[in-house]
Amino acid sequence: MKLSAVRETYAALAKSVVADDVSVIDSLPDSITPPVVFVAWSDPWLTYDTLCGFQSNLEMMVVAQRIEPGGQYEVIEDLVSTLVLALRDDHRAVRDITSPYPLQLGGVDYLASSINIIHEVEE
Repeated sequence: MKLSAVRETYAALAKSVVADDVSVIDSLPDSITPPVVFVAWSDPWLTYDTLCGFQSNLEMMVVAQRIEPGGQYEVIEDLVSTLVLALRDDHRAVRDITSPYPLQLGGVDYLASSINIIHEVEE
Protein backbone atom coordinates (compact mmCIF):
# COMPACT_ATOMS: atom_id res chain seq x y z
CA MET A 1 0.00 0.00 0.00
CA LYS A 2 1.32 3.44 -0.90
CA LEU A 3 1.80 5.83 1.99
CA SER A 4 -0.64 8.35 0.52
CA ALA A 5 -3.27 5.60 0.50
CA VAL A 6 -2.63 4.92 4.21
CA ARG A 7 -3.29 8.55 5.11
CA GLU A 8 -6.35 8.70 2.84
CA THR A 9 -7.74 5.49 4.40
CA TYR A 10 -7.71 7.02 7.88
CA ALA A 11 -9.23 10.27 6.60
CA ALA A 12 -12.05 8.31 4.97
CA LEU A 13 -12.64 6.39 8.21
CA ALA A 14 -12.86 9.65 10.16
CA LYS A 15 -15.22 11.21 7.60
CA SER A 16 -17.51 8.20 7.83
CA VAL A 17 -18.13 8.58 11.57
CA VAL A 18 -18.00 12.28 12.48
CA ALA A 19 -20.93 14.67 12.16
CA ASP A 20 -21.41 16.64 8.95
CA ASP A 21 -20.28 19.88 10.61
CA VAL A 22 -16.83 18.39 11.41
CA SER A 23 -14.20 18.87 8.71
CA VAL A 24 -11.68 16.09 8.06
CA ILE A 25 -8.45 17.31 6.47
CA ASP A 26 -5.61 15.10 5.22
CA SER A 27 -3.41 17.92 3.92
CA LEU A 28 -1.94 21.08 5.42
CA PRO A 29 -4.53 23.88 5.39
CA ASP A 30 -3.83 27.61 5.62
CA SER A 31 -6.70 28.13 8.08
CA ILE A 32 -9.31 26.12 9.95
CA THR A 33 -12.82 26.42 11.28
CA PRO A 34 -13.33 24.01 14.18
CA PRO A 35 -14.35 21.39 14.81
CA VAL A 36 -11.84 19.68 12.56
CA VAL A 37 -9.86 16.44 12.42
CA PHE A 38 -6.40 16.53 10.81
CA VAL A 39 -4.98 13.22 9.58
CA ALA A 40 -1.20 13.60 9.35
CA TRP A 41 2.05 11.74 9.82
CA SER A 42 3.72 11.74 13.23
CA ASP A 43 7.29 11.09 14.40
CA PRO A 44 8.92 8.81 13.82
CA TRP A 45 7.21 8.60 10.45
CA LEU A 46 8.42 5.09 9.58
CA THR A 47 10.17 2.37 11.58
CA TYR A 48 11.29 -1.04 10.39
CA ASP A 49 9.13 -3.81 11.78
CA THR A 50 10.25 -6.91 9.87
CA LEU A 51 12.42 -7.71 6.89
CA CYS A 52 9.39 -7.26 4.63
CA GLY A 53 7.55 -4.43 6.31
CA PHE A 54 7.56 -1.40 8.51
CA GLN A 55 5.30 0.61 10.74
CA SER A 56 4.01 4.04 9.90
CA ASN A 57 2.92 6.44 12.60
CA LEU A 58 -0.07 8.68 12.06
CA GLU A 59 -1.93 11.20 14.11
CA MET A 60 -5.57 12.19 14.12
CA MET A 61 -5.41 15.65 15.64
CA VAL A 62 -8.83 16.65 16.89
CA VAL A 63 -9.30 20.41 17.13
CA ALA A 64 -12.55 21.12 18.94
CA GLN A 65 -12.88 24.84 19.51
CA ARG A 66 -11.17 28.07 20.46
CA ILE A 67 -9.98 28.18 24.04
CA GLU A 68 -12.19 30.59 25.94
CA PRO A 69 -12.85 31.20 29.62
CA GLY A 70 -15.30 28.61 30.88
CA GLY A 71 -14.78 26.55 27.72
CA GLN A 72 -16.39 23.15 27.48
CA TYR A 73 -14.69 19.78 27.04
CA GLU A 74 -17.76 17.98 25.68
CA VAL A 75 -17.00 18.64 21.99
CA ILE A 76 -13.49 17.20 22.15
CA GLU A 77 -14.58 14.33 24.41
CA ASP A 78 -17.36 13.34 22.01
CA LEU A 79 -15.13 13.55 18.91
CA VAL A 80 -12.30 11.55 20.46
CA SER A 81 -14.75 8.91 21.73
CA THR A 82 -16.35 8.56 18.30
CA LEU A 83 -13.00 8.25 16.51
CA VAL A 84 -11.47 5.81 18.99
CA LEU A 85 -14.49 3.51 18.81
CA ALA A 86 -14.40 3.60 15.00
CA LEU A 87 -10.67 2.80 14.98
CA ARG A 88 -11.24 -0.10 17.39
CA ASP A 89 -14.15 -1.46 15.37
CA ASP A 90 -12.02 -1.29 12.21
CA HIS A 91 -9.20 -3.20 14.00
CA ARG A 92 -6.75 -0.28 13.89
CA ALA A 93 -3.89 0.02 16.40
CA VAL A 94 -4.17 3.10 18.60
CA ARG A 95 -0.86 3.73 20.39
CA ASP A 96 -2.13 6.43 22.74
CA ILE A 97 -4.33 9.49 23.05
CA THR A 98 -3.14 12.77 24.50
CA SER A 99 -5.09 14.73 27.05
CA PRO A 100 -6.58 17.98 25.70
CA TYR A 101 -3.91 20.62 25.11
CA PRO A 102 -3.70 24.16 23.74
CA LEU A 103 -2.76 24.37 20.05
CA GLN A 104 -1.89 27.72 18.51
CA LEU A 105 -2.71 28.21 14.82
CA GLY A 106 -2.58 31.62 13.19
CA GLY A 107 -2.27 33.34 16.56
CA VAL A 108 -5.44 31.68 17.89
CA ASP A 109 -5.45 29.13 20.73
CA TYR A 110 -7.56 26.02 20.16
CA LEU A 111 -8.36 22.99 22.32
CA ALA A 112 -6.88 19.87 20.72
CA SER A 113 -6.14 16.21 21.39
CA SER A 114 -4.07 13.73 19.36
CA ILE A 115 -4.96 10.13 18.64
CA ASN A 116 -1.67 8.43 17.77
CA ILE A 117 -1.97 5.42 15.46
CA ILE A 118 0.39 2.67 14.34
CA HIS A 119 -0.20 1.21 10.87
CA GLU A 120 1.63 -1.88 9.57
CA VAL A 121 2.85 -1.38 5.99
CA GLU A 122 4.05 -4.38 3.99
CA GLU A 123 5.00 -4.83 0.39
